[in-house]
Amino acid sequence: MTKDAFFWALKAKIFDAHDFLDSNIAKNSKGWIIEKTKINNLKILPECVIAVDDTLKALQKLASFHRDKFNIPLITVTGSNGKTTTKEMLFSILNEKGKTCSNRGNFNNQFGAPFSLLELDKSHKYGVFELGASRKGDIAELGAIAKPTTAIITNIAPAHLEFFGDIETIYKTKTEIVEHISKDGCLIYNSDDIFLTRLKNNTEKKLSFGTNDKADIIATNTAGDFILSFKKTNESVILKLPVSGIHNQMNAAAAAAAATANGFSMEMIKRGLEAFKPEPMRMQIFKSGKLTVIFDAYNANPQSMKAAINCLKSDYPPPYYLVLGDMKELGDYSPEYHAQLGKLIAENNFDSIFLAGQEMKNAYETALQYNSSARITYSKNYLSWLNDAQKIFKTGKGTMLIKASRAMNFEKIIESIK
Repeated sequence: MTKDAFFWALKAKIFDAHDFLDSNIAKNSKGWIIEKTKINNLKILPECVIAVDDTLKALQKLASFHRDKFNIPLITVTGSNGKTTTKEMLFSILNEKGKTCSNRGNFNNQFGAPFSLLELDKSHKYGVFELGASRKGDIAELGAIAKPTTAIITNIAPAHLEFFGDIETIYKTKTEIVEHISKDGCLIYNSDDIFLTRLKNNTEKKLSFGTNDKADIIATNTAGDFILSFKKTNESVILKLPVSGIHNQMNAAAAAAAATANGFSMEMIKRGLEAFKPEPMRMQIFKSGKLTVIFDAYNANPQSMKAAINCLKSDYPPPYYLVLGDMKELGDYSPEYHAQLGKLIAENNFDSIFLAGQEMKNAYETALQYNSSARITYSKNYLSWLNDAQKIFKTGKGTMLIKASRAMNFEKIIESIK
């Protein structure tokens, strides 16, 4: 912490930073931003105290004020899946032309996004910010602060259903960003997505991406090559992405559409996408002897799980192994979606399947109902079958997918074999 840093006392569900005003971090700061109601209970105050009604609202107002100082292209990315990868791909493209400001890590919610926007400075020529949501109104709140000149919506899928309730509410939440795009700004949307096709007549300036012929930027695979075609200019470019999977090709198409809307040439888009570096725990590829391991355990929902499994089967050599953990935050829909996953893995040709987590029991029980040739092992805790999985890591060949929601801590499985 720098000597001029302030301690901003934010409140969340579990923690209230006001409870840590007697910590060394708070005591060594230049000043505090705290709520007015807390002052009377404090005996010792720092040199400077700013008292406000609500510390989160104050942070958001400051971020909004700060964002208004910069007349630069600012792009937001929201959607159910692919937000971070699309953001990082676009970040790589934008840096081809000028210094770009972006979220760090998962700073994409009502707390993190404002702090990310406060990092904008005069050296930045572009901004690209991921906006996350777990409740209706979240994207409207963040969009009002970010005021994007271009907004990407990657897709609509069952994620965080525990909080949203249903997929229609997810659609309404993600599309809240449309109302906050600048007057001459551009909407980028997925024309393969059955929900997002509703947006085709929604805004004056828009670009679509997808695998269908009606998309403005079309992603195709021909003879093993990934090709992006730009309908408006009738141009195409062959790309070598550093990540695999059709879902990542769609992320690349979304980033390319946003770059096109901001005047980037196809050559710049190609260079940026091929220079992109994947974030940790997202489709990371490494070798363990003769075995290829795909590690994707930052997040998991029904659509991303299916996409990862399809990627495994289409892009990598057999035999195939699955190590899967719970898909969290699906609420009342969790048994149904885990059962669907069980059917999917049973109907495909896997050698061994390891499942862990309370919710994954539904996948296990469903998979057993099918005449699958795979060896399926289930336990609430992965430690119960870790030794058997480690034998495959050491002696197996082919490809293994390790995927779960972040709360399952599957990175510890990787740590155990490295």
